[in-house]
Amino acid sequence: MEGVATRPEPVMRYRWASTDPDAATEYLRETYTDMRPGRIDPHGFSFWTEVAAAGPVVMGTVRHSGPVHAWCEPPEALVVVQTLAGGPHHVRDVRGEVSGSLKLTPTWGPYETGWDDVTVLATALDPVEVARVGAGLSGLEPGAITFTSSTPVSSSLAGYWSRLSHHLQDEVIASDALMAEPLVRANLVQQLASALLAAFPNTALSALTDPLAHGDGNGEPATVRRAVDYMDAHAHRDIGLTEIAEAARIGARSLQLAFRRHRDMTPLEYLRRVRLEHAHRDLRDGDPTRGDRVEAIAARWGFAHPGRFSVVYREHYGHSPSATLRR
Repeated sequence: MEGVATRPEPVMRYRWASTDPDAATEYLRETYTDMRPGRIDPHGFSFWTEVAAAGPVVMGTVRHSGPVHAWCEPPEALVVVQTLAGGPHHVRDVRGEVSGSLKLTPTWGPYETGWDDVTVLATALDPVEVARVGAGLSGLEPGAITFTSSTPVSSSLAGYWSRLSHHLQDEVIASDALMAEPLVRANLVQQLASALLAAFPNTALSALTDPLAHGDGNGEPATVRRAVDYMDAHAHRDIGLTEIAEAARIGARSLQLAFRRHRDMTPLEYLRRVRLEHAHRDLRDGDPTRGDRVEAIAARWGFAHPGRFSVVYREHYGHSPSATLRR
């Protein structure tokens, strides 16, 4: 029925276990990424996993016995691996080795990994969804959202990811009733994607920290261009910093910093210049014999005080607005 929200698909849940190293390797290869492990001693080997998959989010607890060393291709999903017991678990790629209890599986190239009698919580997110959230937060285009390191930004943010992922696994994704609600499902994706973007180095986080550092060939970021386009098109409307920042898809303070760097002015100063230019054009095209007046044209573009308008206009154009209107 039109107007009724579609209920999401049920969460897919399963458990799988094996004492066959080859079967376990094939499971990991099909579920996470292509991997080529060295020989695994089958004596006493065990593998166990419990998984919940909900659209773009898959969360699984994995227990793997015995020492493993493997060469892996980058996964299609963004996979965060948190060691719960055993270990150590390490990852090495062209950027160096990452140890510790929390790491992002490299998506930028092949890597080596290894562990010994480990239990982990693996959380896999659809990169398209993460890019969508990152673009909304940072103002970058979705295609520009990339991760740059497997190491968490800080121990506090690593702890934040750990607490959030355990809460969502135990209290939200475990509940069929909650996961049947579209808003709960959407919030789950939003929370995990935002936490991932906060916890691991990436271009969206860099843009939020320094929104001035990610421009195109001319050095001006997309956020500034979007704001400029919005102000150029809506200068005749009653708009302010909030509306401009929303159109630029970035926070108001970050937008102000970006304008200071790239335009040497604030967004509202730019808006006043745009309106001044529109007033100049109307004065130039106006005709006093038809009743056109400086005060009315100035007010049309938001300049309520004629005296101040005249001062600003003369500073910019070198003569009075009345002189322009009489020409």
